Amino acid sequence: MSKLSTDYLNIEIGARLIGVRTKLGYTQPDFAAHLGLSYRAYGNYERGEREMPTALFRHLCDKFQIDPLWLLRGPGTEPVLIGSRQLDQKLLSDIMRLVEEWLERHDATLRCDKKAQLISLAYQRCSQAGAVDALHLQDMLSMAA
Repeated sequence: MSKLSTDYLNIEIGARLIGVRTKLGYTQPDFAAHLGLSYRAYGNYERGEREMPTALFRHLCDKFQIDPLWLLRGPGTEPVLIGSRQLDQKLLSDIMRLVEEWLERHDATLRCDKKAQLISLAYQRCSQAGAVDALHLQDMLSMAA
């Protein structure tokens, strides 16, 4: 295992591997064989006992169209396919409205690039939570402005 990896991160990725495998309908031995791995080696990745090599990571993403960001970071264990993430227009609009209201109320401004980064981070967090987290957004704005 590299010094950058942790057991916890390996376990999280292993859980997502299980999600991919079960979604595709494979048993662990069949999926290992399909990937050109021994059953034992593949099992080590699913259990988080070994760090998944980059070549396997790329192969999974390319062969099964798995979103690489999801495979690395999640959320959850339900596989996300490349191009399947939909932009939630209402959520984005709500976040942008709250940002503009906060800036106006506090007579503050943000450079365009900084505002875009803040909105992007807020959108990522809120889309994972499933709703706008106004308190967290206010904290982000307080730090950024």
